[in-house]
Amino acid sequence: MKKIGMLFLFIFFVSACSSDEAVNPEDTLDHYITAWEGQNYDEMFHTLNTSSEEELNGYEWNLSERFEKVHEDLGVNSIEITYESRDFAEEEIDLEETEELDYQVHVGMNTITGDISYTTNVLLTKEIDMIEDEEVEVWSVDWHPSHLFMGLKTNDDQIQVSTEPSNRGEIFDRYGTPLATNGEVYEVGFVPERMEDFDDATNRFADILNIDVETVRDLANRYPDNPDWFAPVQHISLSDERVDDLLNIPGVLLNREEGREYHFGGELAHLIGYVGQITAEELEEREGEGYHMNSIIGKRGLEAALENDLRGEPGVTISVADEEGNTRDVLMKSDPVHGDNITLTIDVSIQEKLVDTFGDDTGAGVVMDPTSGEVLALVSLPSYDSNLRYLQLTDPRAESIDDPNTLITRRFQNVYSPGSAFKPFTAAAGLEEGTLDPDEVFEIEGKQWQPDDGSWGDYRITRVNEQVSDIDLKTGMMYSDNIYFAMQALALGEEKMESWAETFGFGEPFPFGFPMNASSISNDGLSSEPLLADTGYGQGQVLMNPLHLASLYTMFIHDGSVIQPQLFEGSEPEMWKEDTISPETANIVLDSLIAVVEDSNGTASRENPGHNRALAGKTGTAELKDSLEDESGEELGWYVAFDYEEKDLLIAVMIEDSQEHGGSGYAVDLVNEFVGKVE
Repeated sequence: MKKIGMLFLFIFFVSACSSDEAVNPEDTLDHYITAWEGQNYDEMFHTLNTSSEEELNGYEWNLSERFEKVHEDLGVNSIEITYESRDFAEEEIDLEETEELDYQVHVGMNTITGDISYTTNVLLTKEIDMIEDEEVEVWSVDWHPSHLFMGLKTNDDQIQVSTEPSNRGEIFDRYGTPLATNGEVYEVGFVPERMEDFDDATNRFADILNIDVETVRDLANRYPDNPDWFAPVQHISLSDERVDDLLNIPGVLLNREEGREYHFGGELAHLIGYVGQITAEELEEREGEGYHMNSIIGKRGLEAALENDLRGEPGVTISVADEEGNTRDVLMKSDPVHGDNITLTIDVSIQEKLVDTFGDDTGAGVVMDPTSGEVLALVSLPSYDSNLRYLQLTDPRAESIDDPNTLITRRFQNVYSPGSAFKPFTAAAGLEEGTLDPDEVFEIEGKQWQPDDGSWGDYRITRVNEQVSDIDLKTGMMYSDNIYFAMQALALGEEKMESWAETFGFGEPFPFGFPMNASSISNDGLSSEPLLADTGYGQGQVLMNPLHLASLYTMFIHDGSVIQPQLFEGSEPEMWKEDTISPETANIVLDSLIAVVEDSNGTASRENPGHNRALAGKTGTAELKDSLEDESGEELGWYVAFDYEEKDLLIAVMIEDSQEHGGSGYAVDLVNEFVGKVE
């Protein structure tokens, strides 16, 4: 008896017993096609006629497993099959007398080479089956290999899939300097017969590269019967300074092979990132996208963010081979599509100079052209080395710090309290709303202040310079007077401060070619008066990413509009926020920022800055406290400065633990040093 699904048989049995009409063969065809489209291969097998089942059972392979293997190799993720239904009466076909019917079906599949379609025949044959001692007529499918895939003629035919890898796109700076390219790496290993002392050599090797010695020994001894063979152990970059030390070990040999090169692996690691072999989890997430267990994929930075642009598409050839493995037909062939090359606005020489200026300091830096919006440098320190991460080597820098995770923290992406670097925005909002008169002088006495009604309890606003009591906008900006800007925030009020924060881009995704964390003005509104006051001078709960902070300063040289920061070369300059403030407001705030640098009493004033540029800017010291009651905490030192005459350079710098270097004044000195280097 033919083995078909009992439910399917029962349907035919009821039909045959309850109606004088013959069984419709297209019911069988529909059932077969439904299983085919759903890739339910067992059900397809159970719809075949007896002779087909017997034929297929004579092979070592199982039809269902073969279907799964072929379709998996081809990356088939959807199948659509159609046919034209027949009008038996019109064609004068007597189903009771007819023993077989032939249907032409159109098969469409989505595969690793794209959409394909072909036409094949499905032959239906009539058989008599027994159900509950009753003879039942059933229509079954006569198997043909083309049902598995186009071009197959016999059951011994094989589908062969070969791929030609594509070249991963490369990354360059604005002048074409290579940053991440397809180059070479060293494959380092041993020729055991040349080793003088196996244990000593492998121990020295492991110490130099800081890797497990037992792993080194296992790999070095992988060919015990062939000691003259090269036994590879580890890959290292061509620029690795430990190469000479390794070559001093007897028996060590270096070969060159293809690999990814990161030419400024330490200076640009946080922006460029690195690639690595795909994990099982990533493979599952990317199912149907042409990845396989040996694929290389972007892991961090732009290598990950631009994965779809950089990876390209491999070339694929699908062919049919006979039983001996000889290619009979090439069914489909696609050439590899190489990944896109990416040119950044980054100037690697400026990036290097800023990294060099930071030295061993922890922090972030942004350099941009405020006229075009082109970002020239994005620095986060300390940093890992992309080459070491890519080659899965321990970073020596991790040994000298308490928390190795600090190496992978992208500080230019994160949000931080901006401190007094936020004050120009409070001033701009107050000027626009008419709550701030730049010429109005406030008489502020003492180091601390709170409203006279005593509603704040013991909490008070503290300022640094208590010797100056007559404070207007320029004086308040120049001396960075917290009390003055707290008063301006209170005059502005909760609703207007929150509205202006929204106007300045707080709470929305920051538009840039690299993902940035969104800035926020508060956790849950500014209904608390002390919190509103603290917000006025960039404390409270204000959080900003460094690039957002830098970008907002461009409104003071663009008559009130904020430039759109650009990361990719070739982008046309455009404004992110048009006419955010009036030109009059922009000029008033600009004058106060010039005074911060050029007036001898300004917090960024230096008698000999080390350069000849005309800078305007604002310092900021952010105290990181857990609550309003905390007396002290870790400090962040900020300085945002720009050339207000040439309008071609803007830099924002944030230094962690600035209290150890004298506060935000240290950030001023770093910026001046950097400007002197690039002048």
